[in-house]
Amino acid sequence: MPTHTHRTCTSIRFGRMPIGRAPMGRIAGPLWTPLMLAALGLAGAARAGDAPAGSDVSELMRRIEKLEASNRALASEVETLREGGDEAWLTEQRAAEIRGIVTDVLADSDTRRSLQSSGMTAGWNDGFFLESPDQRFRMNVGGLLQARYIFSSVPSGESGVNIPNNYVADNVENRSGFDMPNTQLWLEGHAFGPDWQYKVRGEFSSNGEASLGQYPLANLGSGSGDFTLIDAYVRTQLSDDFALRVGQFKLPFAREQLVDAEYQLGVARSTVVEHLGVGISQGIELSWISDDVRAAVAYSNGGDDNVYGILKGAGSDPINSAWDDDTVDWAVTARVEWKLSGQWQQFNSMTSPPGDEYAVMVGVAGNFQQGDPNFGTDSSNTDPNTWLIGTADVSVMYGGASLFASFTYSYMDSSAAFVEGGNGFGVPDFFDIGNSDMWGVVVQGSYYFLPKWEVFGRFEFGAASIDGIADITSPQGAASLWNDNNLSILTAGANWYLDGEDLKWAFDAGIAFSPVDGIWWNGENGWRASAEESEFVFRTMLQMAF
Repeated sequence: MPTHTHRTCTSIRFGRMPIGRAPMGRIAGPLWTPLMLAALGLAGAARAGDAPAGSDVSELMRRIEKLEASNRALASEVETLREGGDEAWLTEQRAAEIRGIVTDVLADSDTRRSLQSSGMTAGWNDGFFLESPDQRFRMNVGGLLQARYIFSSVPSGESGVNIPNNYVADNVENRSGFDMPNTQLWLEGHAFGPDWQYKVRGEFSSNGEASLGQYPLANLGSGSGDFTLIDAYVRTQLSDDFALRVGQFKLPFAREQLVDAEYQLGVARSTVVEHLGVGISQGIELSWISDDVRAAVAYSNGGDDNVYGILKGAGSDPINSAWDDDTVDWAVTARVEWKLSGQWQQFNSMTSPPGDEYAVMVGVAGNFQQGDPNFGTDSSNTDPNTWLIGTADVSVMYGGASLFASFTYSYMDSSAAFVEGGNGFGVPDFFDIGNSDMWGVVVQGSYYFLPKWEVFGRFEFGAASIDGIADITSPQGAASLWNDNNLSILTAGANWYLDGEDLKWAFDAGIAFSPVDGIWWNGENGWRASAEESEFVFRTMLQMAF
């Protein structure tokens, strides 16, 4: 180590210092002894009268002081070098230990993340993911929690439905409680390259949704909730414009149903679309997209027939159906959308946050199917049921406000209609109720009055004509499901976006201006069958999507 460096760091005192005051710790022992002897000798000589001249004594004293200062400096440097050498050794030892620890940690990390030395990566990118190093395989993991409270009030508790032991008719004035309507888990991503995509999504149903054969969904008690498959498909990109999807998926029909539950405007979808949507089915779908137009057509096991509730005019129930469930002979569903402005991804949600660009989209869709719901027997011995349903909608996104409107019309020719659960566990009785129709309108809008607060309103109106219901004789009282009342509901509420739509709190309240007939029953979302006007429903929900 260069000498000047340590000198710079060492405090050295300059000037004269009496010998008797020199610090002993700074003068080496072998040099201290001759200096003392020389000093004592000079003192004795002076006392004996044989002292040298004063100039000689002064010169000797200067030399002694110079030697003393030099000794102190040398001693200080030796001590500094000794201490510096120890610290350098200790620093090198620590550095070696730290390097060893870091090497071990990195080796362990590489082992843990490599997944059998494949180098697979994992992390968070708007969702949890796993991905191979060559990016040929990727899996995104997500889920949804909705904790909801509902208060429902039916004036006088009169349902107006006279079917014995029917689950749409509880004749209770006020009901309230908590539930978890959408508790979902999903896996999605691609395999063998980005052109082969997949999705598997399931939902935990409540114990009130367990099915008992042909009997309506009934409560089996605590622990009876099932994990229900919702989406399960493979989608391949045929070209930049065309894609093919096979499996179980939402049919390309109503926009309200195509938008996932976590991206709805209110606490729940409208009652109109719950009845006049075709839902989820199994089949194959071809889609095409351009800058301003996109279209899809599907051939499937048919739409989910919930048009008249437990009165089945088409009788198809395709979700998770087996291949030999021949309630539908054929079904075709198609939707076309025109984007007049904005970006396609803006229409994945029903809201338009502040800062988004102005966007407009118009869509039309239709579903046409035929089938004979014979439940594996020839007991119906009738002509197939025919179901034709169409919808049109318009969506406007203002970047801080939104507007949506839809119109849906359904026509059925039901040669083998039946009431779900009318015969308990047995094959139901079939009836030819002829032609019937139903239509509905939904108009809703929203406005952000603060960056994270949004108010919204929705009005829905529906009407039906089912004259042939009077011909149903089993079960007794089936005709009371429809009392020629129109559906008329006004709902208003607000959303608080704590962290976008991934974490939000929502609440709304609605009132029905006309009695809610049994065919419009939407008990899952709070609307029960009613014989009187002014049914009231309040709902609030905390949502977390990840």
